[in-house]
Amino acid sequence: MTAVNPESYYRDHWVEIEPERAEAYDALFEWRPAMAPLLEAAELATGQVVVDYGCGPGGLAVELARRVGDTGRIHGVDLNGELLRRAAQRAERDGVRGRIEWHHVSDDRIPLPDASTDRVVCKNVLEYVPDVAGVLAEFRRVLRPGGIAHVVDSDWGLFAVEPIGVERTAEIFEAARIAYHTPLIGRQLYGALKDAGFRDVQVRVLGMADTQGRLATALYNMASYAREAGLAASIVDRFETDLRRSIEEGTYLFVLPQFLVTGHAH
Repeated sequence: MTAVNPESYYRDHWVEIEPERAEAYDALFEWRPAMAPLLEAAELATGQVVVDYGCGPGGLAVELARRVGDTGRIHGVDLNGELLRRAAQRAERDGVRGRIEWHHVSDDRIPLPDASTDRVVCKNVLEYVPDVAGVLAEFRRVLRPGGIAHVVDSDWGLFAVEPIGVERTAEIFEAARIAYHTPLIGRQLYGALKDAGFRDVQVRVLGMADTQGRLATALYNMASYAREAGLAASIVDRFETDLRRSIEEGTYLFVLPQFLVTGHAH
């Protein structure tokens, strides 16, 4: 097993993704109608040019393509070639291939001209980037005057996993922190967009409860990060076993608040 570099693992584990995790992300990032409130503030409309920053396997990009219609254009940007390949397959399968252009990047820049887009949508990505201010500056650069940056991200200081409880979950997450550059990004987004020069910044918090195990992939990933970081296998194994049992027995509850922050370029 390749040694983990704790200084760069937050990025490394997105650049190189093992097949099993890529497969799990396909399901985790599938767009579902219940997720519609996550996009309301983006004010999406037919004919817009929209960047999906950190598009992953394409679930969100395909939904964006549906919303902008045949006259719109989506630019899906990601670090991982395998996830982009899966995203292209999804777009083909869902009949929106012609509306999306995929960009495989090696840094945090968006390969588009200045003032060329109407919207930038960024969902659950900024917790992993090393320079949030630099990325937000990129959003402003590519947005036309009046365009909207719409950022959705987690705050890992506010999550709950039951019946496993606070102490055991905290032990796992403390080891897994190497996978999140800015794990408290949710609460920091409002100030970050203001500092980046966006105007009319608005913030909303959604706290959806998962009781079926649909989002448990995020917790199993967290456990795998803790294992990579060197946490005792017995601790990680017990967490995974108890998590699996709680789902089977119907006692499982996972809450991870999502911060929805929008700002207008000018």
